[in-house]
Amino acid sequence: MSEITGAELLLRCLVGEGVRFVFGIPCPEVDPLLAKLEQYEVRFVPVRHEAAAVHMAEGLYKTTGQVAAVLGNPGPGSANLIPGVITARHEGVPVVVITAQHRLGIVYPSSPSTFQGQDQLEVFKPVVKWSGPILSWERIPEVMRIAFREMWIGRPGPIHIEIPAPVMYAMGDDAKVRLLRPDEYRAAGPRPSEAQLEEAARMLAGAKRPIVISGAGVDRAGANEAILAVVELLNCPVIGTIAGRSSVPLDHPNFLNGYGPGADLARRESDVILVVGSRMGNLDIPYDKYWGDPANKKLIQVDIDQRNMGVTRPLALGIVSDAKSALEGLLRMLKTERARPKGGEDTQRYREVARKWWEERFAPVAAWRGPGIHPALAMQTIGKVFGSDSIYVADGGNTSLWAAWFLPSTKPRSYLNILELGMLGTGIPSAIGAKLGNPAREVVCVSGDGAAGFNFMEMQSAAREGLKVRTVVFAEGSWTMEEPNERMLYGRTFGTEMGTVRWDRVAEGLGCQAFYVDRMEDLEAALKGAKGSDGPAVVCLKTNRDANLAIPMELGLRFAEVYQGPMG
Repeated sequence: MSEITGAELLLRCLVGEGVRFVFGIPCPEVDPLLAKLEQYEVRFVPVRHEAAAVHMAEGLYKTTGQVAAVLGNPGPGSANLIPGVITARHEGVPVVVITAQHRLGIVYPSSPSTFQGQDQLEVFKPVVKWSGPILSWERIPEVMRIAFREMWIGRPGPIHIEIPAPVMYAMGDDAKVRLLRPDEYRAAGPRPSEAQLEEAARMLAGAKRPIVISGAGVDRAGANEAILAVVELLNCPVIGTIAGRSSVPLDHPNFLNGYGPGADLARRESDVILVVGSRMGNLDIPYDKYWGDPANKKLIQVDIDQRNMGVTRPLALGIVSDAKSALEGLLRMLKTERARPKGGEDTQRYREVARKWWEERFAPVAAWRGPGIHPALAMQTIGKVFGSDSIYVADGGNTSLWAAWFLPSTKPRSYLNILELGMLGTGIPSAIGAKLGNPAREVVCVSGDGAAGFNFMEMQSAAREGLKVRTVVFAEGSWTMEEPNERMLYGRTFGTEMGTVRWDRVAEGLGCQAFYVDRMEDLEAALKGAKGSDGPAVVCLKTNRDANLAIPMELGLRFAEVYQGPMG
């Protein structure tokens, strides 16, 4: 029995939920919390901008499954969290957002005289899964349980807690409150019924041309081995979504890239499609021209959230379930049904179509001899130096596309990108979060220079924290992805020129090792130098703008259809 502050009681609740990192900027309203972190073995990572704090929490979660907390000071500090929190909501990333508030006598509501006065609860409600205040010491455990329940219902996401300074500083007897373990107050995620598993197994076992589509939810659920076991039992094609790039190995003999005619043919010819951990959103171009007539096929969708069911394609069977539980149960049921593997001829036919198409469309990359550096060749060299065991974080417009196509296959939970909201500037802070959660692994951020400009200052955070993050900036001084539409419609560009930035020199000023490369033949040595650095390192690449613009027309059309809908 002892007297503890509200801040310490809050911290005990966070630690009980597995929180080991807090990201943010200190202020008097949260000082009692910061003062106790070391005692509870929770690491505080100060940031240069609060939005970056949320992106760090995102990188940590996506690569490890660990949930982190972020802090917002009253007024502007909390407002700065919003871009990161919106991104986390769209990406399905659980984050504990804690905003501080002034003394109770001048808030709820704030009068016009209140310095940094802002109704933060109303600001956050539209962008989080749940938002609420804690107005008394005694209610801290109860409200935290409410918040964590909401965080894990359906698709995970950020929750928001607001705690005024008097509650943080308040003292209370810890014997008067009871802290519960997560399994004492909330159930595990949804599980499939035996009837659902049996029906799905019957469809797949009886299919002539089944295919499997693996989304980011497979990665998040740790269901990577389970989905490959189903694929190998059926010996059918597996298509990774663009967001689920690391959910299945790109070099698996049954793999098909979703953005190509091999996958198109497989989807159109299929009679049963199993989609796991994907909403089949617009990035997956879920149109009949690529997927075929829905009347001629049965679609089984497995997703953690009912709201994601049948959004773009009609279902034959929807299963609301954790992906791992569903796949393991399905594998068991397929064996019970004595499902026989397919001969593999169709898969090889699709892969051959994909191979020929890839070689034809990207022949200019293979033939490139300069001048300058082609982003695709740079990605291949990055993959050669850092290998498939590294964690890759992609940020930017065309840079992210070249990364998706030319970086190597990775381990599960090892390829990060923002593929729903499309937020720029997440790469460097996400890489920092990934490195904190995976200190023994190489973490490489590849970023366009437009994206790098948002949160490049966080490289100083990496230097201060002693984190060996490697950032490669593709620098050509333009918002290159925006140029084609302007040139096509107006014959000129406007607002795309950013000017030259020597990111290596900026990095040196932030305490990082730095390298500048403007010739392809010097790139590998620079990357090896960055890899061998004893702290964070930045490589500034002078890429060729024309090469960056040379996205194959068919792939450019598909990306345009993400925005415009099916064309042609």
